[in-house]
Amino acid sequence: MTASQALQWFCAGVMLVVYTSSLRGQESPSSEPAPQPSVPSTNAAPPAVLPVPSAVPPVQTPGEIYKAAMRPLDIVRGSLDNWSDSEVGALAVGMHKAHDACEAARPEEYAGDDLYDLARLCALGQDWTNANAAALAYVASRVEKHRAQAYALSVNALVHMNAIDLAVATTREMLLLPYDAEVAYAFRYMKDNLEENSNPAALELAKDEHQSIVAALSQKVPLKATQGDAVMSLGGLYDSAMELAFWQRYAGETDAATNTVKEIEGALPPESPMSAADVTAIAAIRLRYGMLGTKSPKLEPLRSLESATSKADVPTGDGALTVLVLFPDWCGGCRKMMKPLTDFAKVNKETRIRAFGLVFQDDSVIPDPAADERLLKELKGTSTLVVPSSTAQSLGANEFPLGVIIDGDARVGFVGVLPVNAFNGDGYVEKTVLKIGGKDLGGSSGPHNAKKE
Repeated sequence: MTASQALQWFCAGVMLVVYTSSLRGQESPSSEPAPQPSVPSTNAAPPAVLPVPSAVPPVQTPGEIYKAAMRPLDIVRGSLDNWSDSEVGALAVGMHKAHDACEAARPEEYAGDDLYDLARLCALGQDWTNANAAALAYVASRVEKHRAQAYALSVNALVHMNAIDLAVATTREMLLLPYDAEVAYAFRYMKDNLEENSNPAALELAKDEHQSIVAALSQKVPLKATQGDAVMSLGGLYDSAMELAFWQRYAGETDAATNTVKEIEGALPPESPMSAADVTAIAAIRLRYGMLGTKSPKLEPLRSLESATSKADVPTGDGALTVLVLFPDWCGGCRKMMKPLTDFAKVNKETRIRAFGLVFQDDSVIPDPAADERLLKELKGTSTLVVPSSTAQSLGANEFPLGVIIDGDARVGFVGVLPVNAFNGDGYVEKTVLKIGGKDLGGSSGPHNAKKE
């Protein structure tokens, strides 16, 4: 395992227990509320009309302003591609030390906090078998202090061990605990992992959690951990709760999605007091949900990065299915997706499937135009179009990379954050395209994806 791979494993695994503010993708630093959705018009029964929040956004507190001021730095630090070689090397050394210590330890010799710390140590060292053993031993001890965190460590370890059924069962078992921030984060992690792997258990797990998360939203305050410092904001709760409605729409369960939205909106009416950040996040989600089944917003690309002669255009409504990936120039993982996206576009050239990256220059994070251009140079030769920064607002984008799939009638069939390996062989995009457009899109074998990496 290289240092870079080790870093990715570490961030994908251990950060579940660290509870970073970002649940998936990379968040935008924007603090302006997104425009509100129009009522979707589809042939099927329409979803519940999403309410428009108060026209006057709340005044930001000094703490919120401080967070907004620090957000650009946090975003850049949060991208794995921006870590220096020395930082990656230091992490690799720490992981190696943790692995050796975990391998030499015996869980039965520890109890209480020491046993919980052993589970964390083993997770840092990527020793998933021993991490799971220590976590389950702590759960079995009935000590309440880190009980939810220990469950989460077990879920994380089981996912890395590819014991997905056990991971799902363990997540469901967490509903026996008080539904707090620790449980909510563990459910979000497991749901997203299942969805990104096109596992239908994601929808069922979201249904299992629904009443608990709606009850948490009805309190109209951030969800705190019963033990520990973890907190899930109202925006985070709303985002996690609305996943069920999105997935029900994708599964054709339109009436069920309508009821889901009604229950969520009933628990958190638009006039509910909340922070400016929560107002922004919730408005963006409402906008994205409102796009489903409606005509796609008009896009006006500025230029193509594929070649000097390539047309800067996104054709829709001609019977072909169009896959779009929107991201800001500072998103390193997103930029790396453009090569497999371009391969995907090329192998599907003779099918009714297109794919484009949509990159915008985000001056709030990188104010230097020369630095922006250097980042865009990395995308030369790829199927990427430069679009105005206002495109992010029109698509309700506050996390990246944001994927949008438009059907042959120019209607939005999918909108959501994509995993960075979405275009790899047999990946998320291929499976989602089949859901939206059917197998006939790419001939008898469906769409063709890039080689698995």
